Amino acid sequence: MSEPKGVISKPEEGNSVRIAWFWPWLVGTFMFGLFSVMFNVIWSLLVVPQVQYLLRHESVTDITVIVVLLLYAWLVGLIFAAYGALSARMSSMHKLPLMLTGLASLLCGLWLWIIGIQGSGGQLAEMSGGAWEFFSLYHAWAEPVLEVLGLYTQRSGIWFLLTSLLPIAGMVVGVGVDRYPAVTDKQGKVDHRWQWVVAAISAALIIVLVITIMLPQRPYIAERDFPVVDGATAAIPFAQDMLHELTGMSRVRAAHELKFNTTHQAYVNLIEKRADLILVAGPSDEELRLAKSRGIQMKLTPIGWDAFIFLVHKSNPVDGLSSEQVRSIYEGSIRNWSEVGGKNQPIIAYQREENSGSQTYMQKKVMKGHDMAEPPRELRIGIMGEMINAVADFNKDHNALGYSFYYFANVMHNRQEVKFLSIDGVVPDKEHIRSKQYPFTAQLFVVTREGEEPRASMQRLLEWLQSEAGTQAIEKGGFVPVNS
Repeated sequence: MSEPKGVISKPEEGNSVRIAWFWPWLVGTFMFGLFSVMFNVIWSLLVVPQVQYLLRHESVTDITVIVVLLLYAWLVGLIFAAYGALSARMSSMHKLPLMLTGLASLLCGLWLWIIGIQGSGGQLAEMSGGAWEFFSLYHAWAEPVLEVLGLYTQRSGIWFLLTSLLPIAGMVVGVGVDRYPAVTDKQGKVDHRWQWVVAAISAALIIVLVITIMLPQRPYIAERDFPVVDGATAAIPFAQDMLHELTGMSRVRAAHELKFNTTHQAYVNLIEKRADLILVAGPSDEELRLAKSRGIQMKLTPIGWDAFIFLVHKSNPVDGLSSEQVRSIYEGSIRNWSEVGGKNQPIIAYQREENSGSQTYMQKKVMKGHDMAEPPRELRIGIMGEMINAVADFNKDHNALGYSFYYFANVMHNRQEVKFLSIDGVVPDKEHIRSKQYPFTAQLFVVTREGEEPRASMQRLLEWLQSEAGTQAIEKGGFVPVNS
């Protein structure tokens, strides 16, 4: 006996409804993804360089940077809203499925974000390097946003992730606005209020932008008269703040204009009169000999304190060492972690290159006349950040030991995989740096050439460094001011 026709017709109808909904959604998802890719490629080639140039322009202040950023994000959002409105007019899908055509693109972006996080060791602050290349392609339009947020907020990585939602949010708003019931007046004419709102906000942002660009500036030191400054990597944040505060240029431009070499090269530049002032730790013996051979007497003025720290992988059971144990490790008499309360594993002790600021401090202040063991070439690190990366990434045994400066390792190049060792029972932090309880405190010096009559701009800069505003900038730059 045959089944009634009605029994099988309902499932077939349900399947056809589901299939009829799925295929248009799949096509819409593909089209949104294709549009996003094409937009990012074209935008990054034609618009991004121009925006970056504008942000670094001479007349641009911090307020102007904020307005440019708002206008930039508003324009990108409008483009994707226009795409959403056009899709709504051309598609027969319901509003919700149409809005969800951006879901696959969002999930793809989050997946690329996770890959970047894993590849960079969890460093949200450094959105650069090979680990982030794919996400950067997905999110190329936001490169100026990353550049700005990295300078104005400590949470730039999170904000950068949130900006990846902007194109999808713009598309969803565009779909919603187009599918919103038309509002008519008494004469039956359509109310174009959405268009007026868009036009008004756009015009307001443009007007504010023009006003901020035209506002006069009265800098403490004219940009053209600012002394040539060089220094150590750890002093870069403070130097950027100093340039920003004294010349009035935006933080974006200050970061772009400021070029620092390593400590040794900064000393060489000062001695050879290619720099007027440098921000560094104390000089090495080689640098003192070079100055003497050139007839240069250097004047070292201390302005801030930092801590010289030792770091290991966070899985290392050792939490602290004594000063004597550190010296014994680096002169080669202690070679195994079991000798200092750790696992039965060899100690892989990294060192920096000769004449680097950290290596000079290590030799003069930590070793105190003890000779450091000559390390294999692969254990000698050229760049300060690479020392931290080496400790964080060293093989599965995690038995490496390295050193750096507190602010650099804690803020500028923070790695979640490393921990700072206490020395002689004292943890390195700002409180113990200020009280001088931590045994290895390091000074930041302003170094100039002795005997030269400073020009007016140099004199103003030196006076500012000794002022309350300069002290605040030193503190903000990560150091404990000398006069605090």
